Amino acid sequence: MRSASLIVLLAFSAATNSAVAGDASANFLAKLFATVCIPNVGQPDQVRAWAAARHLQEVTSPVALDLFVGPGGKGVAWAVPSAIGSFALSIRGTTEACAVWARVASPTDVETLFRRILDGAARPGVDVSVVKDTRDQSPSGIVRTLIYSVSGIDKLRGGFVYTMQTAERSGGPFQASLQAARFTTPQR
Repeated sequence: MRSASLIVLLAFSAATNSAVAGDASANFLAKLFATVCIPNVGQPDQVRAWAAARHLQEVTSPVALDLFVGPGGKGVAWAVPSAIGSFALSIRGTTEACAVWARVASPTDVETLFRRILDGAARPGVDVSVVKDTRDQSPSGIVRTLIYSVSGIDKLRGGFVYTMQTAERSGGPFQASLQAARFTTPQR
């Protein structure tokens, strides 16, 4: 199933070479996602190594950790320095999903790039499907959640789940997040 992850990475490379979004923060977030999360999906030690090699500062605020990592004792978060905005990288505490976060980014541009990445991953033998597409009200306006599943057509060994969340308005703790996680199909 590692090949599905590589197909998504190749799709991202093609998508970013052909077009980029107008918002620099959305582009940065998508490139961070493609650089760290997609090639290391399901490999939290590789994400940790990537962060260590770049000497990223760990997030220590309990409030920020609650958002970026969530429950479970397996997670960690780092601030990702950038001149164009405030970004974070995390490993979720329970699922060990790799996640990237932008405090401010165009929701439309983030979605465009996310869809371009995932829609471009479809190939013979690879199933790319939308699992969830919702819009919910929040203090930051409408929160959009879009979840894709990428797996082999047989889905016997599992696959990958890619999640995008965007908030309509900035001002909250984050406006956009992209996440990648591995899933396994229970054996019968």
